[in-house]
Amino acid sequence: MNCLGKRMTKTKIILFLLVTVVIGAWLECNIDHGIAPLPGKLGVDVIFINSRIPENTEGIYLFVAPKFPPHAINELYLSPNSLPFWQIDRSAGEFARDTIYTEIALPFGHYEAIGLWWYNTETESNLADVFTLKIAPNFLPASIDITPEEPYVRTELWANLTRVERDAFIEGTIHFDGPFPPNTLATAIGAYFRKPQKDVEYLIYLLSMDFSINENPYHYKLPVPSRYGAIEYLAVFWLSERSGLDDFRTIGFYEDPENPGQPGKIKIVPNGTVKGYDIYAHWP
Repeated sequence: MNCLGKRMTKTKIILFLLVTVVIGAWLECNIDHGIAPLPGKLGVDVIFINSRIPENTEGIYLFVAPKFPPHAINELYLSPNSLPFWQIDRSAGEFARDTIYTEIALPFGHYEAIGLWWYNTETESNLADVFTLKIAPNFLPASIDITPEEPYVRTELWANLTRVERDAFIEGTIHFDGPFPPNTLATAIGAYFRKPQKDVEYLIYLLSMDFSINENPYHYKLPVPSRYGAIEYLAVFWLSERSGLDDFRTIGFYEDPENPGQPGKIKIVPNGTVKGYDIYAHWP
């Protein structure tokens, strides 16, 4: 599908499966290896609904998913270059709109989702940095088809980078009921503006995620956006070796102190830190 697998060491492949997006590797995949060009093409008009671009923006990349949620990140088709976001007039008014056209070559087939992935200069990017998905009338990701009869498809995406403006923090300690299982591939904490009910909602409602959990107990400080006013679901996930991204298991969540067993709502303070949100996690 792309040349990432040939260019990355075993360690980097593991990190890649841990939802780390290595943009530099994408760029290297533009080298001509004599392979015939892909027959289809998707053109996208990316409409920025305002001119607010975070100062720490490294790049904005188009992705196309044959399956969504993907089993692994390397199943995605990723644009080799960032959208030229620097062309947007940041001095324009708050609600000034600007459009950038981009396209990506694809094989013929059915694709369950298209979206945009934000990459920043400060931290490794992960699934929480998918800030735009094309949504169908049923509020699920919209699909497209690239066929010999219609090899070129053009669509649009609405982009709002305020979703990744994480100006506040939630702080607490995660307590596990034993040592990490030997087959642990990743352990993460994720914050959601709404409790997910379906698999795809674990990506759509995701606001922030941290994959650096590596000890017991683990003190976390998770950056979150304050624009939603509250986090309704804060959970800890575990992924075993040889598992895909859709195999994450929920092993704990922040519980309502007045209603144990139910998710607790966390009010967020703009540009501030809320503390004491401990989670007790149980290994599967």
